[in-house]
Amino acid sequence: MIKKLYFQFLIILPLCLLSCIGADEILDNIHQNNAEENYTSPYMGKWVGTYSGDAISGTLILNVSKSGSIEVTRVENGNTGEVYYTGLQGSNGALNPSPSPKGFILYGSLHTKSGTWNFQHWSGSWSVSKQ
Repeated sequence: MIKKLYFQFLIILPLCLLSCIGADEILDNIHQNNAEENYTSPYMGKWVGTYSGDAISGTLILNVSKSGSIEVTRVENGNTGEVYYTGLQGSNGALNPSPSPKGFILYGSLHTKSGTWNFQHWSGSWSVSKQ
């Protein structure tokens, strides 16, 4: 009888400990998800400006979401050149320098409201203001 209880104890105790650890992880994930859902980027909103440089110029429209993701619209000669998505890096408003599908890359920050760009073998500068 004692051996049977001891054996059950050895099985049940680790399971209880695992379930407690799992509950803590679940609660941590819930708190992290709530923090992410409650986060609002200080750069949220519509930013409009221009880019110019070597051989091309146009208008930039940056729509920053609540989470900090950015829809970039590049307009050239009055026509939409492309729309692509990137995001902010860190709390200083730095743009993630990921290339668009066509290869256009923005560098800079919404904190400074300016930066540089590269596209194929051209480059230049950009600036925006919040609308």
